[in-house]
Amino acid sequence: MRRLFGDQAGLTLVEVLLAVTFLAVSLVALLTMLTQGSISVTAGGGQSKATAYARQKVEELKNQPFSPGPSAGTDAPETGITRSWSVTPTGATVAPNRLATIQVVVRVERVTGMLGAQNITLTTMRAE
Repeated sequence: MRRLFGDQAGLTLVEVLLAVTFLAVSLVALLTMLTQGSISVTAGGGQSKATAYARQKVEELKNQPFSPGPSAGTDAPETGITRSWSVTPTGATVAPNRLATIQVVVRVERVTGMLGAQNITLTTMRAE
């Protein structure tokens, strides 16, 4: 005949509940970490793209003929990205030693509400 409560091996209900609780907390922490990682990768990609568009425009403006008056403009190189720039005379210098400040601002609008907008601003100077 078998003994009902003798030397049987097994886990108690408290041990099982503690193990399940530990696993649940670990999984929640892991999922949170993966979500934050995904958001960071998306934000980094937007920032890299904005920086590339800003550098492209700065190089374009630096290579144009020097004009003494201020100028500005805006364009949208891609959906969700706006780029604005300004070229302003700097200092009281006269030709042929005039200086101009070039500033380019790129704004990246994100579809997801968690990231919001990202701005990249590049400022440089050029001489005549």
